[in-house]
Amino acid sequence: MVAAAGPADVAEPRADDQRAGPGGWLPPVALYLGVLAVLLVVSWQVASHVDPPVNRGERAFAGGWFWDGWLRWDGGWYRSIAEHGYFYVPGAQSSVAFFPGYPLTIRVVGRAIDNVPLAGMLTTIVCGLGVLVLFWRWCRARMSPGDALVALGLLALYPYAWYLYGAVYGDALFVLTALGAFTLLEHDRPVLAGIAGAAATFTRLVGVAVFVGLVLLVLERRGALVGRRRFGLPRRIELSRLRRGDAGVLLSLGGLATWSLWLWHRYGDPLLFSSVQAAWEQPASLRTWLKIDFGASLLHGSDRLYSGGLVVQATIALAVLAATPFVARRFGLGYGAYTFVLLVIPMIGSQDFQGLGRYCIGAFPAFALAAERLAAHRRAVPIVLAGCAVALVVGTALFADNRYLS
Repeated sequence: MVAAAGPADVAEPRADDQRAGPGGWLPPVALYLGVLAVLLVVSWQVASHVDPPVNRGERAFAGGWFWDGWLRWDGGWYRSIAEHGYFYVPGAQSSVAFFPGYPLTIRVVGRAIDNVPLAGMLTTIVCGLGVLVLFWRWCRARMSPGDALVALGLLALYPYAWYLYGAVYGDALFVLTALGAFTLLEHDRPVLAGIAGAAATFTRLVGVAVFVGLVLLVLERRGALVGRRRFGLPRRIELSRLRRGDAGVLLSLGGLATWSLWLWHRYGDPLLFSSVQAAWEQPASLRTWLKIDFGASLLHGSDRLYSGGLVVQATIALAVLAATPFVARRFGLGYGAYTFVLLVIPMIGSQDFQGLGRYCIGAFPAFALAAERLAAHRRAVPIVLAGCAVALVVGTALFADNRYLS
């Protein structure tokens, strides 16, 4: 196991582990394809026995007999946006709540194959595979091969990871763009990193975390954070150490800015994606921030599966949030801040922690940290990974059965 680093010796990427070749691709590709094959069969079998079928009539699509289990819940919104564009009805649930990066991508792919739902699934699969490949290489640059393999297993088998394997949701695209942005910056390509970051902020509001992380990472790389304290917090920032091209990371806000400007032009409200959340009973209010509905669901909710899922998601999210200082100490302030902001935004905006399970997929530095701690107890590794695998299969089956899980 690689020992935890202190503020002065944060892990730096090792150039010899950035090389291409079978070692850089085979483990994540083989693992991804193996898990994908299992989950495809599980989803197909469960969806084929849902009565009545979720997709019928105008919602049916070619190949739906096999793929139908991946088009659930928000997938319907993404399909509608890709096929018909955005709409807004004051006081009602409207598609402007969903950022455009993912639906525009599947619109393009859908036109090429003449099947928008299938385009969403294929987009998720390609992006999910890319996530595991980039994450594997990111880990290999900072960790021992054994620890990196455990980290890869934790992410690939994470109980909510079915969003990387076919679900028509934007999570896989977001995590891919986030990992791509950090990888490009680690290779000293700040402008390209900023463009990849813009794709992240064009896909999810939590892309703001990518912007924060990139800015702090470039400051760390140039030695502009001077006088480190506990967990890498600086005493001062010396901007004079930055290079002109480093400003390229600021481009990462471009996706959010573009979406807000379009909403302002079209509907007169640049923050409409936020204000429309009131239609989902998640307004920016004290009730939402204090998670009153979370407590009500636990005390009075009739669906125990749903309530139990909220507890699981809250537990995972709070554990990852508590680990962010240690992420910063081990991998750097940029990655710690990214992980923190990534979870704080949806945690504040959610009325009951619903959705936090899948948002945690983006917290890739936390998976790496957990892998190092877990690898120290070798006998526990197969037990934990097996438990995650079982939970992932069960979660995929429930999702295909049209259960609202995250």
